[in-house]
Amino acid sequence: MQKERNPWQWLPSLYIIEGLPYIMVNVVALTMYKNLKISNAEIALYTSWLYLPWVIKPLWSPIVDVLRTKKWWISMMQIIIGGGFAGVAFTLPMENFFQYSLAVFWIIAFASATNDIASDGFYMIGLRDDQQAFFIGIRSTFYKIGMWVGQGLIVTLTGVLYKYDQNYTSIWSYCFLGLGVVTVLFAFIHKFILPNKEALKPQKEQDKGLKEVAIIASQLCIIGLGGWLTNKFLEIESTIPYLVIGGLVIIYVYFDLKKKAKKDSKILNSPIITFFKKEDIYIAIVFILLYRLGEAQLVKIATPFLIDSIENGGMGLSNEDLGFMYGTIGFICLVAGGILGGVAIYKKGLKFWLIPMLVCLNLPNLGYWALAFFELKNTIAISFVIAIEQFFYGFGFTALMMYMLYISKGKNETAHYAVCTGFMALGMMLPGMVSGYIQEHLGYSTFFLFVVCSGVPAFLWSLKLKIDPTFGMNQK
Repeated sequence: MQKERNPWQWLPSLYIIEGLPYIMVNVVALTMYKNLKISNAEIALYTSWLYLPWVIKPLWSPIVDVLRTKKWWISMMQIIIGGGFAGVAFTLPMENFFQYSLAVFWIIAFASATNDIASDGFYMIGLRDDQQAFFIGIRSTFYKIGMWVGQGLIVTLTGVLYKYDQNYTSIWSYCFLGLGVVTVLFAFIHKFILPNKEALKPQKEQDKGLKEVAIIASQLCIIGLGGWLTNKFLEIESTIPYLVIGGLVIIYVYFDLKKKAKKDSKILNSPIITFFKKEDIYIAIVFILLYRLGEAQLVKIATPFLIDSIENGGMGLSNEDLGFMYGTIGFICLVAGGILGGVAIYKKGLKFWLIPMLVCLNLPNLGYWALAFFELKNTIAISFVIAIEQFFYGFGFTALMMYMLYISKGKNETAHYAVCTGFMALGMMLPGMVSGYIQEHLGYSTFFLFVVCSGVPAFLWSLKLKIDPTFGMNQK
């Protein structure tokens, strides 16, 4: 029998590699595309689509449980992520680099979301209960370090390299190629250092998993191919056909489940179905979608605004400055705000803090309006605005995380929480898609006011929520 391996040997690198691709796809890509002169509208629209794998990952998470082992999934997905990073590097010098690199980012996003499922699942089977409790905060810390490597270290590095090579195409290519090599290296390291804690499932269960993979893949192909053909036929370039066909596929799946449920009532007891049977669940879903309505738009425009030239109304920051201010100072404040938010709820409970935290999430966005309206180019003022906004974002976001835990309580808690995170990602994806068009129409200063006002719907909707006053509070 294999000797139990110390979690310190594998857990830090596992979660650094989990956090890195997420931040590269959803945040760092914005900086890269802005450097490469892509418009804000296109950046916001197409990078928002990259949230989709995290929206729908609860649908295929059961497949990771039954097909092969978590260790196998981790190694394979990290190889694909590393290959994807290298693929981005090779597409950037091409004439149609935007379309090609986005296609590769899609592959990275799906592999990253699947790696999240496998890594979190491995955490639960690779550690004893007491170890899970001990490492829960450590796990989160190393995940955040992975995020810092992307938005802090890598972005700063591109700024430093730009002083010597005034060509962002080659700079970003080298960085992504390096990331690809490092990620593939860790994939092979994890193949050998992760403990063997899981046996292969029976062949019957694996065959069922393969069938489910084929069904999900075919549905995604229908949406992708159908949207592309519709655009070609109508001679347009729009995301609307993809959304319409995706909606039709969801409707079909819904009625197909109802039909199957009449033959097999056990289907109604599946984790996803039981989630939608919870009391007042649709009120909760709307709240999750609205909670970050303003932040979803801000996160897609803040980076382009900070990088954009002064002539275009931006702050004119270099990548080196951006990596330090937003990726390092902002990141530290984000973590600190999250810690303080957890302590606050521990003291007074979620119900007490929900609305104050919602206000804290949105009101500091006025700082970006002040930067744009008063044209404050001072680096101290910019750093202060970023620090305050990120600190209170971390503080305010804690309430949403706790609320999702609250509505997930009961049977199938893990699966229900995964569904909540899917809706949370959808709440970031949809507003982000239109944020670039809104900003280009309104200008930076008016857009940031609009972002602040976008917090009002969540505030009004929160008055409908029913929350146990003692939830989250120290019971001792």
